[in-house]
Amino acid sequence: MAKELPYYKFEPNEWENGNIQICTHEEKGVFIDLCSIYWSRLGDVPYKLAVQKICGGNANALDSLYENKIFEIIDGNIYIKFLSEQLNEFENTSERNSKIAKEGWEKRRKQKELSESNANALRTQSESNAIREDKIRVDKIKEDKIININDVYDYFESSGYRKDVAENFYNYYSVSDWKDSKGKKVINWKQKAQAVWFKDENKIGKKKYDPTDPRQNHY
Repeated sequence: MAKELPYYKFEPNEWENGNIQICTHEEKGVFIDLCSIYWSRLGDVPYKLAVQKICGGNANALDSLYENKIFEIIDGNIYIKFLSEQLNEFENTSERNSKIAKEGWEKRRKQKELSESNANALRTQSESNAIREDKIRVDKIKEDKIININDVYDYFESSGYRKDVAENFYNYYSVSDWKDSKGKKVINWKQKAQAVWFKDENKIGKKKYDPTDPRQNHY
């Protein structure tokens, strides 16, 4: 309370021209004490509490202030108009500031949620794109590794090599990892055929390959 409402407005002109001037100095001092306790308790001051706390149980000064209409008594509580007006003004300002602060916080919260949502959407889209690109890459590799046996026959025969060698090539490499001697992938099957299978002993007119003959090396 002390930090929020450290003081109240005091207008000397109203003090000099108000009913308080018909009161004694003692009564004026009692009124200042009454204003202080009224302000610190946010206007919640029962009359009986004021008599005990300010007047030590002697109500004469308070009664004189009341009779001169310096304050009112409503439902057993003291009411000082100019202080109550200031308290209401402060309460309204506080509520308005609280509302503005709450609206500002809510706006920032929504902006943060929107920003996070957009970031998640971008991240999801990026991940989807990466997955799609990986799939396209894998599909392309698979596509490249698919060999049509007739194409193999035609290629081997047009290059002067026997059909059985082409068939052995197809059966062997269609299920392999397709790696060369250095362990690198060989995607081009024609390159693999030239590098490994195109040997003089495999040419058309040469002895047909016999898989049971250990003397023949087919790759």
